[in-house]
Amino acid sequence: MIIPSKEQIKKLLSGVDQPFLLQIILVFAAFIVPLTILYLTDSGSFDYLWKGRAPYLLFLWLLFLEAILGWKKLKTEHPIFWTKKTVLAAVTLLLPTIYAVGLNFGLQSGIVELGRAVGVPIIEGDTWYLTHSWPFSLEYILFAVFFVTSIWLLYGVRGLKTFAVSSFFIGGVGVFYMIDTFYPYGTFTILQSFVPVTVSGAVSILNFLGYATRTFSGGADGLGLTVTGASSSYSAVVSWSCAGSHSLFLYSFMIMLFLRGTSISRIRKIIYVVLGAVGTFLVNILRIVAILLAGVNGGASLATTFHEFYGEFFFIAWMFIYLSLIFLIETRLIGKISNKQEPNKPPPTVGTAQSDHTV
Repeated sequence: MIIPSKEQIKKLLSGVDQPFLLQIILVFAAFIVPLTILYLTDSGSFDYLWKGRAPYLLFLWLLFLEAILGWKKLKTEHPIFWTKKTVLAAVTLLLPTIYAVGLNFGLQSGIVELGRAVGVPIIEGDTWYLTHSWPFSLEYILFAVFFVTSIWLLYGVRGLKTFAVSSFFIGGVGVFYMIDTFYPYGTFTILQSFVPVTVSGAVSILNFLGYATRTFSGGADGLGLTVTGASSSYSAVVSWSCAGSHSLFLYSFMIMLFLRGTSISRIRKIIYVVLGAVGTFLVNILRIVAILLAGVNGGASLATTFHEFYGEFFFIAWMFIYLSLIFLIETRLIGKISNKQEPNKPPPTVGTAQSDHTV
């Protein structure tokens, strides 16, 4: 193992724009610190991608990738650290930590009371949307505002373009959560349109596997499905949040980041995006099938565990496989074909006496 000398380390650090590096560290610390506090006080909230804090981990991953990809673009700004804008940005970036600490000192109850004031629905005495869904929804919106504001103050419009994917991601999660908070149980009918297609696909697969299936109305919740096996049956209701819209939302940001800045032609990009969207929707159907199979063969407890934890690995595995396939196709297949199709360039000609007077 080769260990760099002190001189080599000093030479490396001397080439780093220190004000720029401080700003990048500040941005990451501004979210890593409060998320650490939130994890220490409520670790269970990080177990869920839907109505939980697990999406913050994806946000940090996207932020890290965009910082690497946009390093040169941002560095050309030659920032000076101590300016009015950077000081204001530093104050803004302190707000997530103040929020995380404040939850343990009365802020949580204040958020709940704000939810009552703005009309968060309470369905038949169930306050889950007020005490659980609403605080998470507001939290993501606030963090998105803090992030976008600080990036604009630090880097201007160029920074907003560089961190567009992570900005839209964290803001989009908040918007999705907020829609479900104010329009629970499928009352937001646009997204509910995914449900019949998803359930129909799950029924076809289960019937092919030899299970008897029966659909029923889940009311405002969505569309229900009962699966009957050799010795037991299991019923579940599929709502819009589980029908594929959430997976397609996450997919759209990952594919945007992956294709951004590449030399892939526009036509191939469109093909990759469309094929990936179809694949993401089909993988979500397989996820629902797996949950139903877990329920009919292992009981409701196993189905719940699979739904809340292991089911998300379907999407993660699919994205890893699909993005790897795109990479292999572009580098191994398209690249070789392009190299073979390039005509052999003739060697440069040496000028003659007749061309000496040519301008």
